[in-house]
Amino acid sequence: MRHRLLVAVLPVAAAAFLAVAPAGAADAGTVSVTGLRGPASVVRDADGVAHVQALTERDALFMQGWLHAEDRLFQADTLRRTASGTLAELVGASALAQDVQLRTLGLRRAAEQSLAAASPELRAGLEAYAAGINAWVGAHTLPADYARLRLSAFVPWTPVDSLAVAKLVSFQLSFDFDTDLSSAWLAYRAALGDDRLAQALFFGDIYRAAPFDPASTLPDAGAPLPWVGSAAAASPAALPATLAPLLARQLERTKRVPLLERVLARRQHQIGSNEWALSARLTADGRPLVANDPHLSLGMPSNLYDQHLKSADGLDAIGSSFPGVPWVVLGQNRRVAWGSTTTAYDVTDAYAERIVPAATASGLASVYQGRNEAVVPIPISFKVNALDPARSDALDPVPPSAEVPPYVLLVPRHGPVVQLDTAAGSAITVQWVGAGATRELDAYRLLNRAASLEDVRAALQYFDVGSQNFVVGDVDGRMAWFTSGEIPLREDLQAGTVAGAPPYLVRNGQGGNEWLKKAAPGPTDASGYETLPFAEMPQATDPPAGFFVNANNDPAGLTLDNDPLNQRRAGGGLYYLAPGFDFGARAGRITQRLQAAIAAGPVARHEMARIQADTVLVDAQVFVPLLLRAYDAARAADAPAALQALAADGRVAEAAERLRRWGFDTPTGIDTGYDAADFDGQPRAPTRREIDASVAATIHAVWRGQAIALGLDRTLAQLGLPQPGSQEAMKALRHLVEHDGIGLSGVDFFAWTGLAQPAQRRDYVLLKALQDALERLAGPAFERAFARSTNQGDWRWGKLHRISLNGVFADESIPGATPGFAPSVAGLPGLAVDGGLGTVDVANHGARAADDGAFMFSSGPNRRYVGAPGPGGIPARSILPGGVSGVLGDAAYASFLGRWLTNESYAFRVEPGQILRGATGRTLYRPQR
Repeated sequence: MRHRLLVAVLPVAAAAFLAVAPAGAADAGTVSVTGLRGPASVVRDADGVAHVQALTERDALFMQGWLHAEDRLFQADTLRRTASGTLAELVGASALAQDVQLRTLGLRRAAEQSLAAASPELRAGLEAYAAGINAWVGAHTLPADYARLRLSAFVPWTPVDSLAVAKLVSFQLSFDFDTDLSSAWLAYRAALGDDRLAQALFFGDIYRAAPFDPASTLPDAGAPLPWVGSAAAASPAALPATLAPLLARQLERTKRVPLLERVLARRQHQIGSNEWALSARLTADGRPLVANDPHLSLGMPSNLYDQHLKSADGLDAIGSSFPGVPWVVLGQNRRVAWGSTTTAYDVTDAYAERIVPAATASGLASVYQGRNEAVVPIPISFKVNALDPARSDALDPVPPSAEVPPYVLLVPRHGPVVQLDTAAGSAITVQWVGAGATRELDAYRLLNRAASLEDVRAALQYFDVGSQNFVVGDVDGRMAWFTSGEIPLREDLQAGTVAGAPPYLVRNGQGGNEWLKKAAPGPTDASGYETLPFAEMPQATDPPAGFFVNANNDPAGLTLDNDPLNQRRAGGGLYYLAPGFDFGARAGRITQRLQAAIAAGPVARHEMARIQADTVLVDAQVFVPLLLRAYDAARAADAPAALQALAADGRVAEAAERLRRWGFDTPTGIDTGYDAADFDGQPRAPTRREIDASVAATIHAVWRGQAIALGLDRTLAQLGLPQPGSQEAMKALRHLVEHDGIGLSGVDFFAWTGLAQPAQRRDYVLLKALQDALERLAGPAFERAFARSTNQGDWRWGKLHRISLNGVFADESIPGATPGFAPSVAGLPGLAVDGGLGTVDVANHGARAADDGAFMFSSGPNRRYVGAPGPGGIPARSILPGGVSGVLGDAAYASFLGRWLTNESYAFRVEPGQILRGATGRTLYRPQR
C-alpha cells in the first residue's frame, strides 16, 4: 500500500528520475517483469556498463539480480554450487572431490547460519536480488552453457545462495589449514634431530616471518602503532610425530582439489591486492587520491561485474559487484570511495584431536581436558551430472565410499574433522571464524550509503570474515585506512604466553589453545568469539606522511624483527595478527614511487595509474648490484681461479653488462606483446631500450631460479629437508646472500663451493647461477621460445611471460574465444604481457621458473581503480580484465580486455549528462500486472 501511494503521489518526480535516455541510440522499449514493484530503467553505456535507476533500493537490487542473470547467470550458478559443494551436479564427476571437501568445510552451513543472523534490511535486499535472478530465468532461455551440460532446468536462486557466494569469496581470502607449515616443521625436526638447530634453521633461515622488503603500512605513514611493546619470544613446541601421516594425507588431498590448492597457496601465488591513498595537501587539484587493484584469479568472465545502482530513496553507488551477490562491493557513492586488499590475518586454527570410541551417534568422541565430547555426524549425499547425450537433466546419486563419505564428522568445539585415524585415535579439525554466522554483507550494504569516514568505520563493525584492508576517501578531503575482520583471541595468547604450538601450526585440541567465547555479544557480534577490538586493529586517518600503502604487506611493523609473536597488546596479552605477510616487493615499490612523486609534487591523478602500471622488479634492485659486484671482484687478478673462470666466460661477461645497463623494468620486447607503454589495447613495436630491458628481465628471471637452486635448495636437499615455496625462498635467499650463506642456524649454505672465504663463496654462487641460467636459456628447456639461440638478444621477456584467461569451456578462453586476441608467440599459449615476480602491476610466476612454460601466470588485477573524492563528487576511472558480459559472442564479452592489457581505463559515468552522452541503449521495466 505504501508503495502504491508513493507512485501515486510522485508520478512526475518518478518520470523525471527515470528519464535518462540515450541520445540518438536505440530504445529497447518497455518490458513487463513479474516481481518488480515499481518502474525502473537500465541504460547501457558505451563500455557495456548498466546504469540502474529505480524508485526504491529494493527494486534497484531486483534489477541488479536481473542484470547479473542476463550477463553472468552461469558464472553465478557455478559460484553458488562451488560454495555449496554441489558443483558436480552442474559440471559432472570431475568436481566431486572438490564437492566433498567444500561440503566437509561447510560453507553453505555457515551461509544458512548467517541468514539467521542477518538484519531485516539485509534479508530484504537478498530476497529482492534473488527475485530478480529468478524473474530473468523465468522469462528467458537458459544460456548455452547449460545445454552443453545436458541441463534444461535452473534451481531457483535463494538468499542463502548469495550468502554462500560471499562465504566462498571470504574463504578464498582468509582460510588456511596450517597443515603445510606444520608438515614442513615436523620434517625439519625429524631430519635434524636437534630442536634448537631445527628452530633456528626453520624459522630463522628458511621460513622467515620478516619480509623481503621492509615496507610496513603504519610505520611508513608515520602513524601510531597498535601495539605497545615487546614480549618474550616464544619457542615453537614439538608437534606429535604421529601427526605426520595425517598431515601428509591432507596435503595430498588438497593437491587434488584445485580450489583448495589455490586458497592454501595464495601467498605463494601472490594472490593479494594493492591500495594506497595520497593526502589532498599533496595533490595537484587538492583532492585526496585513492587507488586500488585487487588481485584474484584471472579467467573469463571476470570475477567482478561493474554497474551503477541508483534509487530515489537514496542509493547511488557505482563500481564492482560479485555475480551472485547484491550491492556494490568495491566502488564509490556520492560521498565516499573505497577499495580493499587482503590482510592475511590468521583467523583459522587447526587442532590435533584425541579421538576415542563412545556411545554417541557417530560412535566417536573427542577428548577435551580429560572429558569425552561427542563427535557429531552430519549426513551428506552427492549427485553428479551424468553428461549423458541420451538423457537431459540426468543427476545420478553417488554411493558412499572411502572418498565420498555419507556424513561429515564435527567436533563442535572446533569444527569439521578433515583427517581421521581411528586406529591411532587421532584426528585433525579446523576452526575458521567464517564457519558460523557472519555479517559482512551488512557491511557492504552500509558502505553503499556511507556519507563519511565515520559511516565507513561504523559499517566495518559488521565485517566479520574476509580479512580486508579498506582504503577510503571522502568528498570532505579526508582519507583513511582501516583493517577489518574478526581476529579471535586465543586463551593462551591472551594470558601472555604460547601454550604448545603457536597458532600458525596445528594446535593441541585437548585444552589450552581455545578461542575465547564472548560472554555478552553486542549488536555487531555474530561469531560469538572474543576478538581483537576494532580500536586495536591497524588503521590510520590522514597520517602525518600524507600517504599510506598496503599491498598485503606487514601492516604495523610486527614481523620486521622476524618474530610475529613478541608484541604486547595495549589491552593485555600478546598482539598477534599473522605468522607473516606478503614478501613486500609491491609495497616497497609503491612506497618508492609515492615518495618520489611527493618530492617532485604536487601529484597529479594520472601518476596513480602510472604507479599501478609499474613493472620494476624490487628483487632485481637488491640482487643485481650484488651480482655485478661479484662479477667485478671476480675479474681482479687476485681473485680465486674458480671465480676468474666464471668472469672470463664471454656469455657471463655479456650478460653482466646487459644487467649493468638495465633499469629493472620488464617490457615484453616483442611486437605482439602488451605493455603499459602501448595505447588503446594495441601492441606496438618495441623500442631499442625496451628490447634491451626485456632481455635483461629474462636473464634475471632465470638467474633467480638458478640462484635459489644453488644458494638454498642444494643444501636443503643434502640435509633431506623440504623446499620452501616461492615467497619463503625469496626471503631466505636475500637473508643468506646478505650473510654470505651462513644463516642464524650456523649452517653454511654456500660451503659446497669449496672456496676459502665466505664472501668468495657467495660470489661464486651468484656467478655460477648466472652461468647456469645462460646455458639453460640456450638449451632445450627454452627451445619453444628461443629455438636454442645463443644470441642473448633473442631472449625477449614477452616470449616467456604470458597469460591465458580460461573459461569453464575451452572455447570461452582467451586467446581463442573472440577475435582480436591471437596468441602472442607462435607455438606457445597465451598473451605476452609485461611485469614479473613482485611487480606492482601483478603478473607473478614461480620464483624457481626454469623453462618456457613456467613463467605464465593466472592471477592479477581484477580491477584497477583511481578515484579523486572532493567538492562536487568523485571523478574516477576503472577497468576489468575482460568485459561486463559472460555470454560468449556478446560485444561486451572482452570489451575491456585490450585496455586492461595496456593499463588503460574507462571513466565512471555518474551524472545524468555523462550517462546520456555515453548511452548506447535504454530499457524501461515495469511491474507485471
